[in-house]
This record gives sequence, structure tokens and C-alpha cells, in this order.
Amino acid sequence: MVNAEPWRRVGAPPEQPEEHELRSVAQLKMLHSLALRLNRLNDLKQIGDAITAELKTLIDYHSCRVYLLAEDGVTLIPIVFRGDLTEYQSDTYEELITEVGEGFTGHAAATGETYYAPDALRDEIGVQIEGTDEVEESILCVPLKYGDNVTGVIVLSNLGLDQFDGEDQRLVEVLASHAAVAFENARLFQKEREAAETASALLGLSQSLTGAHDFGTVLERVVAAVPFIVPCSVVATYLHDPATGSFRLLHERGGDPERVLAARETDITSETAARFLLSVNEPFVLPKELVKDVPRQYNLLETVREALIAPLRWDPDGFGAVAILAPDDETSFGDRDIALARGIADMASLAIGSARRVHELERFHELVESLEAIFWEADPTSFAFTFLSRRAAMVFGRADGDGSSDPGSWGEHIHPEDRDAATLAFRTAIEGGGDNSIEYRALGREGETIWLRDLIHVVRDARGTRTLRGLIVDVTERKRAEQALRRSEQKYSEAFRREREATDRLRALDDMKNTFLEAVSHDLRTPLTSILGSALTLEQSGLDLPKDDAQDLLRRIAANARKLERLLSDLLDLDRLQRGIISPQRRPTDIGALIRQTVEEPDLLAGRPVEVEVDALVASVDAAKVERILENLLSNAVRHTPAGSRIWISATREDGGILIVVEDEGPGVPEEMREAVFEPFRQVQDLAARNPSPGVGVGLSLVARFAELHGGSAWVQDRPGGGASFRVFLPES
Repeated sequence: MVNAEPWRRVGAPPEQPEEHELRSVAQLKMLHSLALRLNRLNDLKQIGDAITAELKTLIDYHSCRVYLLAEDGVTLIPIVFRGDLTEYQSDTYEELITEVGEGFTGHAAATGETYYAPDALRDEIGVQIEGTDEVEESILCVPLKYGDNVTGVIVLSNLGLDQFDGEDQRLVEVLASHAAVAFENARLFQKEREAAETASALLGLSQSLTGAHDFGTVLERVVAAVPFIVPCSVVATYLHDPATGSFRLLHERGGDPERVLAARETDITSETAARFLLSVNEPFVLPKELVKDVPRQYNLLETVREALIAPLRWDPDGFGAVAILAPDDETSFGDRDIALARGIADMASLAIGSARRVHELERFHELVESLEAIFWEADPTSFAFTFLSRRAAMVFGRADGDGSSDPGSWGEHIHPEDRDAATLAFRTAIEGGGDNSIEYRALGREGETIWLRDLIHVVRDARGTRTLRGLIVDVTERKRAEQALRRSEQKYSEAFRREREATDRLRALDDMKNTFLEAVSHDLRTPLTSILGSALTLEQSGLDLPKDDAQDLLRRIAANARKLERLLSDLLDLDRLQRGIISPQRRPTDIGALIRQTVEEPDLLAGRPVEVEVDALVASVDAAKVERILENLLSNAVRHTPAGSRIWISATREDGGILIVVEDEGPGVPEEMREAVFEPFRQVQDLAARNPSPGVGVGLSLVARFAELHGGSAWVQDRPGGGASFRVFLPES
């Protein structure tokens, strides 16, 4: 570990006071300028390039590498590498990748402390890259820390022994603190941007499929949309032939033209499909080890890549699949990709089923319009047919024609099970007069069951005698279609419900995104504007200001920087909580001391008088999380109460845990809003109207989440005498 005392480069004369002061001023100006630049960048590599370029102007180095910690929490990936000598330029990307705990870089990441190796070749922590020359060099490794978390490492190398001094270390450490905030900010905005783009693509796909009324259009639109939702190189859709069990390529995007042409001419046999179809209901991933065994004539690319398969199913027995190939040879699909594929498959299956039902309805209408009806006349008393058109012979084997045969009576053609009910309806129609319609089953000429619709009209002839006339229409196809529709609707009702819920969630996410971006933009811009104004004042004055004025400006810069740090900490912690990667680190903690320490934090209470009621109270809790709970509750009380309002804080042991209470004498929280205030990014309109700067909306959400992390809960109630009483219960085990 590097000594905390300042170093002096070996062989270099001590710096004169004037030289040291000029160097410090130059470094200060560089840091101010670079901090502003980093906060404006949202690209990780651009931030890294800016760091290496600025460092080169103030520190003599021959190699600078910036590592970021991957999502696995173990791998350190170099995002920027800058080297001036051939000894460093020969390093490859794969050789530079390392892990936490490995070598100088991994050691700094593991300990969270700066590590300096004045003689790297003989330092026991160092790891020599195989195949590289042994050279004498000095290495300085400074961790990028955001809060208590290490997010990366800045590594400087220089040929020769003991080439870096204490000023170099302090400069890089200050720079690393700015860089860590910039990197985390860029990562956050990148994730939000990706989530918004994915949500927009899914919503667009859902809307486009709603307007698709045929099978081919649905699959075409799915193939066009998938690359904007799941990163991939090729998308293809296949249709299953129930007669042969084979699969036929229908639509594709991104494949080699010659291979696609060959694949269209050769269906995938049922035997081959059975080997690789791991599921017929849920999306699954085919690893490269399996993909390489797929016969060549079915491959759409020359190279072997991982495949994500999403089965499609629709009523009554339709089956197909969407095949998605990875963007390159090294990329693998994750849980998020599988979940997105499941959503795409559900929407596509639902759209195909809907298109088929629309087609069936259209076909039914065409059939009805082309049907030839049976015309009949009958006596209203005996029901005997007085006329029956020849069409009856084609339907159920009876005809009058020229009167050579007895056509029988109305009702004899009806199915025995329906005859009584139909006859009763027939008599009711006669008594009521006018036009009536009844439906019933009948036996066809081959003994099969058919459905008929009978349009009955009671008329009087010129002599006033009542006559029955009717038109019988075969509605068997319609009835079958209706039965099929009912079965389909029952089967797909749950899918329709899921689609509506998914659409509502997407709209809610879009609204939440807009609210979040507006609030974050405001809460970031306000302290940044103050920091920039104070810094520019210091810069333009040339540091020639009265000491009190300069200290006031520095206090303003520090206060606003702490606001930014709290905001970004809240956002990152909320993201980690939602992904379930935070667990409580319990240890015995003096709750009273923690409360008093938090209350004494500058700028937190904005001059509000506060009364603390807590005795010596030791409990096993995560001290950092409890401190965040207290900070957010106090910030909330300050935000929503008039200036000068009092705040009360107490902590007591109750029912096997600790009850923390923060109360104020502000306007309070209406009962109907007491659950909504703990929702993330939720801005309650009435409360926001009282406060022109309502904030991002994550503070109280984190209070509730941190309480739940301890197995407890958070709630708000009225304070006796007026105001709000926020309460947090933390079980001790």
C-alpha cells in the first residue's frame, strides 16, 4: 500500500513553492474543466478518452488504462487504453481483461484503495502477461468509487522506477471521484434509453399487429420489428405442416441470400425439427454446441451462432416458430432476451388467431350470401305444408314440386330433441303475428345433424284468410363458426387480457419515463448550475477573493455536489433493489448516535429546528441503509413544510424491533395518498402543487424498500396536533 506521505520522483529536485503552487492551480483548473465536460458526456468511451487525454497534459505517463467493472461484479473490462511506447502498444484487448483481486488492477478494485508499485517488476502483487518483455516500470492504480462501491480502476504506467509522486496520486484520486459519478450517470441514462427504446418497439409491434388481418402480414411485421427489440443478426419465421410434421421457412431478415434461397426450397423435416425443438410452449435458447449440428442446408449464415427460438401457437392447431440468431459468434442470449421473445411470441400468436377468426367470419358472410333458401307455405292450424320448394330435397330430402308427393307438415323435419321447443316457439310466433325467427336442428338427407334458421311471416290473403309463409336457411356453417369462435374466445380471453395489461404497463412505463426524465433533468440541472456558477466565479476571480467569500462559494459547490451524489445514489439503489442485488449488511449499531450524526449533516435540514428523542439504543441493522432512511425522511420533511417548521425524531424498541418516527408540523398527507407517496417516480399532484420542486420521486420509495429489505415496513399517518408522522419499523432478526 502506498505511503500517505507525498512522494518525490527519484532523481528530480524538490519543487520550489512557486512551482508547486502553479502546478496546483493548473491541476485545479483542469479538474473544474474536466468535471464539467464529464457531466455533459453520456458515452462510456468518450468519458474514458477525456480522462486519458487530460491526464496526459499534467502527468508524465506512457500508458493509461481505464477499467470498468462488468455486471457480473468480477470482470474488469478496459474501455480505454492509451500507450505511447511499443512496450505498451503490443498489449491486446483480451490480455488486458482482468478480474477483481488479480494483479495490481484487481487488487485496487478488491480493496477500494489506491495501490502504487514503484517497482512493478519485483512487486509480489503484480502479474506478468505471458509473452511480454520484462521491463522496469512504475504502476499507479486508483479505484473508481461511487459511494462505497468500486465501479472501476484507472491505471497509469511509466517506464523506470518510482516515476509517480504524491501529487500525481492525489490528482488521479480526485479525478477518479468525478469520473466515477460520470460513468454511473452515463450507465443510468444508457439503461433508461434502452428501456424506453424497447418499450417503444414493443408498443409499436403491438399496434402494428392490431391492424394485420392475414397470416402473412403478421409474420412479416414480426420479422421487421424483432431486431429493434432483441439485438440479433438474423430473424426468421417457420410454419409447421400438421400433415407431414415439417417446417417451412416463410419470412427472414439478415440471412445470406444464397443460403436463404436454398432454405426456402428445402423444408425442415420432422425428424430434424424434433432434435432441436426443445419446447413447444416456451422460448428457449439453442447453444452453439447444438446449432453446429444443424444440417448445413437449413443454416441461414455461414458462421455458427447461438439461437433463440420462440414457439407460436394459435387455434385450433396452428404452430410455428420465430428463430433469432445472436449478433455475433461471442454473444449469448440472457433472461431479458428470453422474456422479450416470450412477449413477441404471445403478441404474434394472438394476432394470428385474431386474423384467422376475422377470415372465418368473412368466409361465413360469403357463404350466407350465396346460400339458396327453402321457401314454404303452411296452414296455420294444422301446420301442413301447402308448398315446399325443391331446395328442401337437397337439404333434408323432402319436396313438393308438382305436388306428386306429400311434403308433410311443419315440424316433422326438426330434430326430435329440438322439436317441442321449436313447435312452442312456432305457435307463439303465429299468435303474435308479424315477422319472427327461430333456429333449430334438423336431420339432413344422410341423417346428419344440421342447423336451420326459419324466418316466419304471418300474412292474410285477399279474402282475409291467414297464411304462414317462411324461408328456411341452412346456418350450419355459421353455427360451427360461432362454436369455434366461442372456443377460441374462451381460449384466448386470457391472452387478450394479458395483451391489454401489457399495453397498459407499456403506457404506464412511458408516462413514468417522461416524469422521471423531467424530474431528473430539473434535479440535476439545478445543483449543476449552482456548482458551475460558483466555480466560474472562482475561476474568473483568479482566486483573488476575500477568504470568507471564497469559502462561501466552496461551501455552495460542496453542498450542491452532495445533492447530486444523494440523487444518483437514490437512483442507483432503486435500480439495484428492483433487480434484487442488494442484501442487508447487519451489524450492531447505536441508533441514537446514528440519528444525531445524520441530523448534524450540513445542508440537510435547511435551518429547520429539530428535536431528537432517543436514548442509548443498539440494534442489529444495516447502518448505511438506516442512515439513508433518515436522510430521505428528513429531506422529505424539509421539502414539504414551510420554512422554520419544527421536526421531531424519535427511536424506540417495540415488538422485537426498532420504530423510527420522523414528524413535522406541515400540511400532512391526505389519506387517499398515503400509499402513493411510497411508489417510485410517483408525483402526487396535490403535494407537488404545494412544492414547485417536487423532486424525482424516489426518496420515500427507497425508505419503504430499505425497510422491506430489513423485513420491516414504512407508513405515514397524521401527527397529533397537525402535520405528518412517517414511521419505519425494522425487525432485529
